[in-house]
Amino acid sequence: MKKLFSCLILSLIGMPFVSNTAKADKNYFINNGEIIEIFESSVSDSVTTFTKLTTFDRASNNNAFFDNGSYWYDQSLNKLFFQEKDGSTFAATGRHWEYDLNTDTWSAITISSDSSDSVPYYGSISSSYSDVISTNTSNISTNTSNISTNTSNIKALGEGVAGSTALTAALTALPQTAKESKLSCGVGTGAYSSRYAVGFGCASKVNERVDINAGGSYVFGGSKSYGGGTLDSGVVKAGFVFKLGELSKPTQISFNDKKIIDKKLSTLEENNKNLNAELKLSKAKNDEIISQNQKLLARLEKLENIALKFQSSSEMISIATKD
Repeated sequence: MKKLFSCLILSLIGMPFVSNTAKADKNYFINNGEIIEIFESSVSDSVTTFTKLTTFDRASNNNAFFDNGSYWYDQSLNKLFFQEKDGSTFAATGRHWEYDLNTDTWSAITISSDSSDSVPYYGSISSSYSDVISTNTSNISTNTSNISTNTSNIKALGEGVAGSTALTAALTALPQTAKESKLSCGVGTGAYSSRYAVGFGCASKVNERVDINAGGSYVFGGSKSYGGGTLDSGVVKAGFVFKLGELSKPTQISFNDKKIIDKKLSTLEENNKNLNAELKLSKAKNDEIISQNQKLLARLEKLENIALKFQSSSEMISIATKD
């Protein structure tokens, strides 16, 4: 029965001395059984812990015990008060015990009263409105501070998000593939909501199907801490492009191919100019030959005429001689 009685009393310690204290996460409890023990409760991360503060020595105090419900906590004195009962008759003795939380000491005291009852039983009546006000005031102050902190964190988070957007914009401006050369590098910039970033990256052609790229960007203004974390001022990226399916020949020529074609066209134009010059020279020579031929033909014609005249004269002389 004594053990059962002790367990029953221990189950009742869930009722704190004061329902609302200045520290909402700390209360005091009593195990009012065969052993009288005083506990302090504390809450950390939603976990409640009971820590024993003291044990009342019943054997040295006529086996006295405390009346259930007749104890209270005086916040101004930081003391616990208990009404004593006789261990044999279970009657109130008219004496109280106080436990000083500051000095960790017990003292037997007599509390004067003008009660009409010869042996009154005192039960605690909560009058903790001032405590509630104090607690609420403290909570308001804490909430105000938290709101200020949250406002600052939200602002920092917004600036960090803007910086992240600028970083991303700078990254997207970097080359992803190398089209006209083995290696292509570039510089990119990005801006968003008064945050500016610059990036640098390169892309390399591994073969006709695979290109790799890497780069990074940095946002001016530094990183931003928002309470639960930090948005850094720099970011890096790496990736590859893998072409699937049949590779089609490009319809457009590259810059290098254009240079080669332009050079060949220039050479052809120069050759054409040379050919035209040679053709003109050949034509001039041909015209000269034709002119010379015409002159020779004219001379030949004259010679033929002379020869004909000479032949005709010879025939006439021959005929005259015969006659």
